[in-house]
Amino acid sequence: MLRLVSWLNRVEAALAAIAYLIVTGLLIASMASREFFSKSLGSAETLAVFAAVYASFFGMVLATAANAHLRPQFADKWLPAAWHHQVARLGDGVSALLFCGIGLVATLYLSDTFANKDLAPIIYWPLWTIQIVIPYAFFSCALRHLVFAISPQTKPEPTISE
Repeated sequence: MLRLVSWLNRVEAALAAIAYLIVTGLLIASMASREFFSKSLGSAETLAVFAAVYASFFGMVLATAANAHLRPQFADKWLPAAWHHQVARLGDGVSALLFCGIGLVATLYLSDTFANKDLAPIIYWPLWTIQIVIPYAFFSCALRHLVFAISPQTKPEPTISE
């Protein structure tokens, strides 16, 4: 399981980087085309927005994997320090369930989009090809939290400063 998660981290980081490169390339090409040739690249901005959606969802997964997401800390001192590891483990279990539930809802939404043959505006691609990253990201986050709940030693130290 740990090898799978490690492999997923590498693949998702690469996909996020590729998505950001696509966003950057499309926006620079669009701007250059307008400025130098007085021509629009048509749907470049729309494609850049969709690539940014992919990048943001992969970013959410990477933040979860690195334990770098924001979390409220106001109640951290309410319980004895000896309980913190168990509470964190319980929190990861609950987070896994929540992410899984949201992933299921996103899957239902995606299946409706697929069944209705919805198309993305301007580019007229099947919308599900863009939305598929949404349930994937939620299920990937659920997997991370499940691994953290089962094996707390695999959870990285938080990188957010206090």
